[in-house]
This record gives sequence, structure tokens and C-alpha cells, in this order.
Amino acid sequence: MIRLTTNKDPLLPDDRVDINYRELTSPIDQIIEICNQGDQILWGEIDKKKYPIDISDILYIEWVDGRTCICTTDNVYTSAYSLTQLEQLLSDKHFVRVSKPMIANIRKIKWLSSVLNMKLVAELVSGERIEVSRHYRGNLLDKILEIGRGG
Repeated sequence: MIRLTTNKDPLLPDDRVDINYRELTSPIDQIIEICNQGDQILWGEIDKKKYPIDISDILYIEWVDGRTCICTTDNVYTSAYSLTQLEQLLSDKHFVRVSKPMIANIRKIKWLSSVLNMKLVAELVSGERIEVSRHYRGNLLDKILEIGRGG
């Protein structure tokens, strides 16, 4: 059981959250991730206008026709970053390479299913389905296990 105590103190110079736990469990890890999100945004472009994108809103990022596309439920943005740069930037944020041209936010996966040739199909919370290539299948499954262990 998690017990929550809140304390409003207008004299504090900054807001702060203290988390005390006996063991790092998945719910505690999620609370820590939410607290760490803060200003975690990427910038994407639509029609030559730049927009901030909250990392937690990203479904997947894909290399298409020589451009990096950041896909959310509502929009598809282009990015000046390469797919490799974004993979490195987001590797500790629950993003994992699922195929040569795509990295996905595993927190946006609703379910996984095996298909022919050791591939996986993932349905995202948006209802969209993406294919996980057999070469990257292990990456995804390892990341899911890591999160399940609270890592």
C-alpha cells in the first residue's frame, strides 16, 4: 500500500517531491517518471511552424521518405533530429527501436501479438498497429521486462 502525504508551504523556494520506498516497484517507478518529466519536450514542425511535443504524447518516431516523423495521436511532426539521435535521447524514457526505421514508446502499447517469421504486431493506444521486426523483437521484450522489474 502506498501512503500519500501532501504539504502546501508557500515559503518553499521551489516545489519538491520526496519519495520514500522499501523496494522500487512499477507503481513507484511510474511516480518517479512522472516527477522527472517536467519540461521534457521535443520540438517538431508542421507547415514550417515549430511546436513543442510532450515526450509522453509520442506514440512512435519513424524515418519516412528521408525525414524523421514524430507521431502522436493527433499529429505527425517532422524533426531535424535523426532517428539515431532521438533513439539515444529517449532510450531512458521507455522508447525502444522496433524496426530499422522506427522507435516506439512502449508505454503506448496496448497489446502485442506474434505473427509469422518471429515478428510481433503491437497495437497502440490510438488503435494503430505497428510491426516489430524479428531483429528488434528482443529489444522490445527486454525493455518490457526491465520496466516490469522496476528498472
